[in-house]
Amino acid sequence: MFNPSITYYDTAQLAETYNLANSSTNTNKSIFDSCPLILFNHLDPELLKYYHPNYNPKANCTVYEPLTDLNNGRIIVREKAKGFKCKARYAQCILPVKDRTYIAGAWVNLPSNFTFKCDIVETKCLSERTIESFLHMQIYEKTGAVASSRHDVYILIIDSTSSFMAKRSWPKTLKYLKEQVEAVQMEFLNKVGDNSRPNGFPLAFGKSIEGGSRDLVGLPPLVPDWNDTAICHEYLDGYSYHLLDYRKEGYKTMIAQDYDVGMVYYPNCIGFNKSEADHTWRPFDIRRAESVNFKKGLVESCSERHLEMLEYLEKFMHSYHGTPKIAQVWPTTLAHETLKDLFHSDDHFLAFFQKNKKIIDKSFFFFMGDHGPRREGIGELRLGQYENLNPFLMVIIPAVYRNTAIHTQVKKKTHELMTNFDLHATLMDILKLQPASNFTDVTYRDMMPISKGSSLLREWRGPRNCRTLPIPSQYCICQYNKTEVTQDELKLKLGQFLANQLNFHLFTQNLSERCQAQHYNRSSSIMEIRDGGSKLYDAAVYLSPSNGLFSVSRRNLLGYYSVYISI
Repeated sequence: MFNPSITYYDTAQLAETYNLANSSTNTNKSIFDSCPLILFNHLDPELLKYYHPNYNPKANCTVYEPLTDLNNGRIIVREKAKGFKCKARYAQCILPVKDRTYIAGAWVNLPSNFTFKCDIVETKCLSERTIESFLHMQIYEKTGAVASSRHDVYILIIDSTSSFMAKRSWPKTLKYLKEQVEAVQMEFLNKVGDNSRPNGFPLAFGKSIEGGSRDLVGLPPLVPDWNDTAICHEYLDGYSYHLLDYRKEGYKTMIAQDYDVGMVYYPNCIGFNKSEADHTWRPFDIRRAESVNFKKGLVESCSERHLEMLEYLEKFMHSYHGTPKIAQVWPTTLAHETLKDLFHSDDHFLAFFQKNKKIIDKSFFFFMGDHGPRREGIGELRLGQYENLNPFLMVIIPAVYRNTAIHTQVKKKTHELMTNFDLHATLMDILKLQPASNFTDVTYRDMMPISKGSSLLREWRGPRNCRTLPIPSQYCICQYNKTEVTQDELKLKLGQFLANQLNFHLFTQNLSERCQAQHYNRSSSIMEIRDGGSKLYDAAVYLSPSNGLFSVSRRNLLGYYSVYISI
């Protein structure tokens, strides 16, 4: 089995990394055939400005108790509602525009024996001076559930959360998961796209929608599996999609996301013609955002979007007894705009996992991020740039398989380079292949054509680096030896080269009339990497008049130059 070079980095100074596999004097061998990996310190002094263990934006919140309850499809009016006139309606059905709107049912005066056959129910209670509205949630079970012994699968994605952030923000949760459910944290998940959508598609569809340069590793550009512009204007129902694939095998499905439409619809895409899941939380989020009547019960109370979504997930986990379930829950608001809010959620996630341990012990659970942070200036730091490339991932397998061969395979992947394509392959392995062997088959298997990744439950073959995996060069987390460039003349040449390349890019995209031409201002960092007879310059410079920080890599081999730019 191929073992990458791993350096544990626990001090403020960068440790030297050596890969013994590359000690050959063969000049034809490239350093990019290896992948030195460094386990950086998540509490490095450079990052301590983002460490806020005592920050809690809800420290002085007031718990809100609604005037109504939802119990088994019926709305119950509480005693405290005396003097109020209450009514309720449902907001379950999604129109063909899917994630963008909902159908609201007629109001039903309360009290009533009416059964609300939907997941999201809105209540409104009026007195002479007050309006109190609330959004209730449930899982109203649909017909057609089939009993099966298959395992549940849960995917919980915290947007913009890196491996570093999870370690800094959730010490209690991670400790509990490792000690009580033998969860395995994957240290080197490498993002393959800029934001949520190009990282979500490899996970859900097993397909890339963002390509990229691979000049860094001396290879032609990565061509995406799907053209994002074309697929954006096409219904996706006919393609292999993890929730639909699981539904075909008898699973009940659920999806929830906040902040905006889901990644398949973002920003203005068609998405699915039919609902992508049996249960959808989206109407809750839309109504929450569009009406000020929920301000008292949701915004000004101790309620938070990620807590509401965890409640919906918990209800789903406890529904459809005897029927397998899969859910994807994607809280975005919690960490998208700031690194601070994640800290107070440690107690929230700890309580969720503790409360639902019995179900989790029977399930596959993927607790993860889509990419790292990009706000509050963290991208200007060396380790902050790395954080953005290294999303969080923790894997939990059913208790019955812990300390078995598949658990051993998962543990072996702790320090391996991996991508969301490998998670897609794992989801397909759980659904289509492993049940036949009762999850005992750990032999290597080429997952094509069902997936281009490699299952975490099986042996892996061959080297794993940014040449062999579909990772654009600008996102590669392999750590190659670099030397700082100090010559002012070379710094100036590289800075001017970057500015010229950016201006040319703006021209080719017909943006030169809308965007000012950029000029070299000063360098942030310029490093040199030697690969056999070639040199690669990795430069980050500030350009004017934007005062933006831009990066470029320039490879020189026998006078030939190629470039990739990260903007």
